[in-house]
This record gives sequence, structure tokens and C-alpha cells, in this order.
Amino acid sequence: MNTTDKNTKIDPIMKIVKITNLKQIPRRQQGFSLVELMVATAISIIVLMAASSTFLTTYKLKEQVKTRISYEQDVRNAANVIRSDMRQLADFSCMNPPSTSQLNSIFENAFSGKNKQFLSTELPMASSSIAVEPVTGSRPLVLTYISDKLANSILSSQCQTNIDDKDISGAVYVVGTTQFDRDPGFYRVSYSNKTFSAPQLIVRNVTAVNYHFDYDDHTANDCPSEASAASNTPSPPLDANITSTTDLDFKYEKPPVLIGVTLTVRPNGTNDNTTINYEINASVRQGEVCVSSKI
Repeated sequence: MNTTDKNTKIDPIMKIVKITNLKQIPRRQQGFSLVELMVATAISIIVLMAASSTFLTTYKLKEQVKTRISYEQDVRNAANVIRSDMRQLADFSCMNPPSTSQLNSIFENAFSGKNKQFLSTELPMASSSIAVEPVTGSRPLVLTYISDKLANSILSSQCQTNIDDKDISGAVYVVGTTQFDRDPGFYRVSYSNKTFSAPQLIVRNVTAVNYHFDYDDHTANDCPSEASAASNTPSPPLDANITSTTDLDFKYEKPPVLIGVTLTVRPNGTNDNTTINYEINASVRQGEVCVSSKI
């Protein structure tokens, strides 16, 4: 055996050491470690919670908008009904207006002797006459006017005669509850042909109502005369002369020229105390001093 063969020959002991070292080299890991899985799970949960929170917030906002739109539509409908009643308030055409005793026999002492406005914020026996129990602190609004049936068929021979009870119509607005619905709402009860209708819920979840009354402070002397009205020379326009109050003022013989109704609505019912105020303004033709009621 030559020298070269001796040098290249591998020692058996070294061979064993090399094999042992090869066995100690770690193999490449397959898949995810437990820590990686935990981190990925935590991130997924955070993302899911954020997405859920965003969805819930968006859903709540959407529901609030839908509720707000629904109430605004109810208030618009209520405004149309109220304005229709206000246009007729104190209008008895060419007939003699009803007496205080006549009105009190219908509306149960809602009118005092000094009240000549055919409008009242009193109705002592509301729950028995109109089947609505007013909420504490709520004032009803009672309006009276001639019935449509008579107004559309009145004859000249009936002018300046006393109006009969059956020809008196009216409406009562009140915030209250009924035996069928214990949640407060804004109700309208109409009166026609000597009979009160069933309460009509106009706006739900109304907890309070407030009024303001604007009176025309002009006098008859401020009004254009018949002679000037017949001439070709136009009279100068009257300047506004208005007095605003939160209560009816019986020193005026005419009703207010403008009536404001502010409804306090709780959109979520009894779930929370969030409230929204809606204001409705309605003009009263018979409240203008220079407008004749004998039409």
C-alpha cells in the first residue's frame, strides 16, 4: 500500500463523529408554529371585532335615520290636518256664532264667558268626553267652526240666524293615552253632527305639547274703509302689529292670527330620554282684524 492511500483513508472514529453531527442538524419546520397560530388568531379576532363594531354602528345610524324620517312624515301629516282645522277656526259663515252655553254643552265647560275666540285650552272632562286621558301638564286645544255640510248648502235666508248644535263642528288636540295604548301620543278627536269621533293618533310617542299664540293688534280704524276699497286708489299696506303669548288672551275678541304647536317627541319610546322638538305653525284667517267673518 502506497503513501497516498494511507493519507486518504478515513479514520472510522472520525466517520462516526461526522454521522453524529449530521443527525444533530435540525430539520426544516413544516407548517405554522403554535405562537404563529395564536398571533394570527388574535389578529383575526381584532379585525372581526372592528368589522362587527362598524356594522353595528352603521346599522344603528341607519335605523335612527329611518326613525327620524318616519317621525318627520308623521309631523308633516299632522301639520296638514292642524292647518286645515285652523283655517276654519271661528268661521261660522254669515250665521250667528254659537253662544258660550252652547259650546259648553258640547265641550263640557271648556269655554268661559269672556272667551269670544271659539278656541280653548281647557277641557275639564277630557277623558270622559273624548276617551283620551291627558298626560300631566298637557293642555288640550279645542277648536270650533261651522260644519262643512251647512257651509256648502247655506241659504241667504239663514244668514243672521242662530246656528244649531248639529251644525257646529270642531276638533280637540291633546297629548295623552287611551285604554288601548298606554304610550302617550298626540291625538285628534273630531266633533261633528253632535258626536265625537274615536281618538285618532296623529304622532306617536309625544310626551308634551306647548303652544304660542300671535294676536293681531290692529283695530278696526286701521283697516281700509269700504270707500277706499271701492276706489281705484290702493290703500297702503298695513305694517305688522303682532303680540305673542303662550296663553290665550281674552282681551282680544278674535282668535290668534297664528298658532304655533310644539311637539316634544321621544323617538325611542321609553327606551331612553332622547327627545326631539317639532314645531308646527298654522295661520287663522278669522284672526285678522281686517277680515270679515261674514263670508
